[in-house]
Amino acid sequence: MYTGNDMTGQPNDRAGKPAFRRQRRKTGDATEEIGRRIVSGQFHPGSVLPTTDALAAEFSLSRLAIRESMKTLAGKGLISARPRRGTVVRPRAEWNRLDPDVLRWHSHQRPNAAYIRSVFEIRRLIEPPAAALTAERAPQETISAIEAAFQRMAESDPTSPESIDADVAFHSAILSGTGNDFIAAFTPVMAAALSSTFRIQRDVARDREHFIPSHKLILDAIKSGDADATREAYMKLLKTAEDDAITGLQKRGADAAPSAGNTPA
Repeated sequence: MYTGNDMTGQPNDRAGKPAFRRQRRKTGDATEEIGRRIVSGQFHPGSVLPTTDALAAEFSLSRLAIRESMKTLAGKGLISARPRRGTVVRPRAEWNRLDPDVLRWHSHQRPNAAYIRSVFEIRRLIEPPAAALTAERAPQETISAIEAAFQRMAESDPTSPESIDADVAFHSAILSGTGNDFIAAFTPVMAAALSSTFRIQRDVARDREHFIPSHKLILDAIKSGDADATREAYMKLLKTAEDDAITGLQKRGADAAPSAGNTPA
């Protein structure tokens, strides 16, 4: 059935969108699914992925599209091509664990205490000092963005996606507000980690009064330009948040005991 061309000359599908967009979306879906299978251990390190033809048939894609997915996954350190063997899953130690997609795929697995503690270790290293810088140098535009995110969080149902999104936006705006491009580059990584832990924390922190005041202390300290107070308020928030996340794991029946080396699964 002829569906016509759009103004760019690309063939349209029945929804009137260029067919290449639909193909790219399907390619992204394949990348997502294969990536999750690798991170979950369904394709364990050292194993060989199905052939390009097999994956193309499974996802109803061209071989070229599957190769594009493989390039994306290779760029994240998850796989590599081996002569005469095929595409092999690389050891976990070689994965780009700071890649936002890899972090997000981790978050969809059954979480444990090691993952939570690793997240909070990196948060303590990066966020309180970054917040102190934001207090010292953030322009009014950044402070307004932090305040707007806080208001959305304060007005949302604590268990709703809107509350979690606003919480992520609050912390992301603080990182971006440092004026340091290297620190700001961590924002997508931290946002992925925050989303996963906030969902667990909300199993415990269902009352706004449990977490809104601690965020308000950070906001007020930033607005006053007090770097020390900002850092102190942030550290207190992280301590409570980590305790909530571990308690949330226990409520879910997950492993909340420390593991050797404190390394995420």
